[in-house]
Amino acid sequence: MFQLEHRVRVFVYQVLDRRVEFLLLRHKPRDEWPFGPVVGAVTPGEKLEDAIRREVQAETGLRRPVHLCELQGPQKELFGDMGVVEWPYAWQAGTPSDPVLALKPGPMIGELQWMPFGAAFRELELPADRDALVRLQTTLQ
Repeated sequence: MFQLEHRVRVFVYQVLDRRVEFLLLRHKPRDEWPFGPVVGAVTPGEKLEDAIRREVQAETGLRRPVHLCELQGPQKELFGDMGVVEWPYAWQAGTPSDPVLALKPGPMIGELQWMPFGAAFRELELPADRDALVRLQTTLQ
């Protein structure tokens, strides 16, 4: 029997006076996980935006985006009798007049770090994540 799982991949960022910062996180245990975006499953019947809000709040403590947008269409991968559909989104968390000063990492998060584009790009290991980050950076310029 074929199973299909849907996941959101959310790139949280904030636009400040003279720079844009991207939030990357690492799950626990820290040594085993690379930095990446917020990732979480979409439960059956759940709307994508509801899954995005739930996952971002659970992993960062952020409740409402300034702006939320889809970065590209879904990415699909098949592994034998299982498939994964990933939905990349961008979540603007802060503005020059209202920057994010504190985050509340969830219990599974080992580290959260705001980074400029170059550092964030170097930390991401998955080509699809790097592509999404470049797409977001290009959109913001």
